[in-house]
Amino acid sequence: MRCIVPIEFNPFFKLVERVFVEARFPLHFSRFSKKMYGNFTHVFLLVYKERFHLSYRRLEEVATENGLQRILGIKKIPDHSTSFKFLKKVDKRMLRKMIRACAKIVGIIKSKSIIDSTGFSLTNPSHYYLKRINGKQPKNFVKTTLLADSRMKIVLNAQTHSNRTHDVNDFIPLLEELRGITKSILADKAYDSSKVLEYCKLKGINPMIPVREWKNNRKGYGLKPRIGGKLRREMFENFDEKEYHQRNIIESINSAIKRTLGGFIGSRLRGNQEKQTLFKILTYDLEIINRKITLTINFP
Repeated sequence: MRCIVPIEFNPFFKLVERVFVEARFPLHFSRFSKKMYGNFTHVFLLVYKERFHLSYRRLEEVATENGLQRILGIKKIPDHSTSFKFLKKVDKRMLRKMIRACAKIVGIIKSKSIIDSTGFSLTNPSHYYLKRINGKQPKNFVKTTLLADSRMKIVLNAQTHSNRTHDVNDFIPLLEELRGITKSILADKAYDSSKVLEYCKLKGINPMIPVREWKNNRKGYGLKPRIGGKLRREMFENFDEKEYHQRNIIESINSAIKRTLGGFIGSRLRGNQEKQTLFKILTYDLEIINRKITLTINFP
């Protein structure tokens, strides 16, 4: 277990505080609240929970043992039910805004972005159970779309869904919220759409998306593919296979989040499942930025 150092020597605490302020997260939901615990206290504790793979009850115990109340400036750590109620009450849009604030803090401009979708399992089955069902994973997960920067390897924006939706539905909204910092983007065939290519051309974004091909008959041997649309034909002719291979970076990011922070969600409510997933992504970004800041300080 990592030790908690005094506040003036704790860069991770300062980083969470900076992202909280940058996202303009309100200190309290209501001016009539008791103000015993501010929103920042709950946000930091939930980030701490995901960072160390803790349950709500275990979070209360570990935070008290490590003296987190001294850093947060409170008399006692909130009860486990208080943290749960905060997660239920907080708006998902504010958590997504904090993820975008991470990109703003590191000063990313003219980003070469990568977009892909993944899923976070809602169960953590035993190896014996998986063996009995022939290794097939249960089909219940939180659909998550990540938009990441290929150079810094941090998530610029993210969206979550409890139900199954097509990948292309999140493409334009995620880019719109970044306000033009993306200059090129890599994506797989799931994002091959005339609407997507038209949007990229309108915004001056250079896309690299493989075009889906349809053959003229069922076998398709020796026949030219049928590709509809002017922009899709241009993409097919100018496609750069070597540049497209950099899309593998987003797969590494997906793997890093699941290996370090866990690939399953413990919440039972649909809304909380999506928010817990966003907290995992936010914690990953904070860890990456904190590591880069630490290396910069130690090795100027």
